[in-house]
Amino acid sequence: MSRRWVAVLDTTAAFLVAATAGWALVAPVAEQSGIAGSESQLRLVLTSRPLAATLGVVLAVAVAGAMARRGSRAGAYLVAVSGLTVLGLGALVNVHVHQLESGIALIYLAGIGSGLAMGGAAAVAAGTRYPTVALGAGAFAAFMLAYPAAHPTVESSSFGWTAYSLPISEAAMFTDPPWWLLLPALGCCVAGAVLARGSATEPAGSSRNPLYAVAIVVVAGLTSNAVLGEHRSDWSVAAPMLALLLVAIVIAAFLLDGRDGVFLLTATAVLAASAPLLVATGPDPIWIAILLTLLLAGAAVGSRWAKPTLGLVLLAVNAAAGLAGLNDAWAVEGIRYLALAPIAGYALASAVPRRAASIPVGLSVLFVPSALTIAGQGTGNWHWDTLSVFDDLPRGVFEPTPPDPFALSLAMTLVILACAEAAHRLRQRDQSS
Repeated sequence: MSRRWVAVLDTTAAFLVAATAGWALVAPVAEQSGIAGSESQLRLVLTSRPLAATLGVVLAVAVAGAMARRGSRAGAYLVAVSGLTVLGLGALVNVHVHQLESGIALIYLAGIGSGLAMGGAAAVAAGTRYPTVALGAGAFAAFMLAYPAAHPTVESSSFGWTAYSLPISEAAMFTDPPWWLLLPALGCCVAGAVLARGSATEPAGSSRNPLYAVAIVVVAGLTSNAVLGEHRSDWSVAAPMLALLLVAIVIAAFLLDGRDGVFLLTATAVLAASAPLLVATGPDPIWIAILLTLLLAGAAVGSRWAKPTLGLVLLAVNAAAGLAGLNDAWAVEGIRYLALAPIAGYALASAVPRRAASIPVGLSVLFVPSALTIAGQGTGNWHWDTLSVFDDLPRGVFEPTPPDPFALSLAMTLVILACAEAAHRLRQRDQSS
């Protein structure tokens, strides 16, 4: 097969693997599943999902670095195949599980499978622009669409569940990646492993800084999220937590090479730009297709005309649009939401990292709950929303709106501008060294 078609396969596989693994990392526990137990037991179930996502991103960094050092593209593809197989086996077992212990085991199994899949795909993609861009685009697609597409909508309190039981149904306990996404990803990786025999990955380098960087991001993110959980709309608490988290992310970025650190800062800015938006799509295929098309179009433009600073500026403009006091105008919010997809695609594609292990480091901010995901957000009306120690970014149409959209937009705009300044300093450091 010609090198062009191999590149197309690598790019397609990277996007599908990132979307599949990302779906498993961000999709929620199904609210209408038939599980019951004490409040502490249910809290343990819901807290396990973000902890498993954390395990997944750390494992992805370790796997990407290890496979890049080994130097075998076929081996990296096979690791991705093993991760996707784990996710598939979990999906098969999921529909038959209604025990808390088994459910928690499945949650962590999904985290492990996602880490293996994303780490293997990152090792394959590193050093090649289009597969790396596709990996970032697939991860953001999962971040943007998996939660609202998979989350069961509860529109009334007639289900009869209490603090000690969840509504009974025949639905699966956990929202696994759909088969129409998982199977094509698996097929592309198997084909990639066959075609990649004898070819080498991009050299990884001997530095362990990516592991240190992801550890900083994870610890700072989870700590700030847990502290802010009860005070999410109190800016006297939220502002210091955001500042401390941002300092930690900047430190992590400066541990990496220039391009790799800029990618982490860009992903942080993308997350910040997502926070003030009140509108989100549901499982409507038309909306999903529109957003995916816009995302891929932005990524394609960023691949050809990469301007990392421009991407950050556009993200800041999108977030700052909330300062105009138009947050109650759903048409305006819808435009901002639609604009985020191509802007985020462009920004991520403009800041392609160099090392394999640095790719999941940058993407980790999208999957690990932090102060950025809940600062200034409203509190849900359902008891379910208060069970987990960690809270995710509200992305569904029926999620509570922020109490003060102006303050939230201002805070996130400042976060993005700080990321832009840090990225500029990071590039200056590399140019002078």
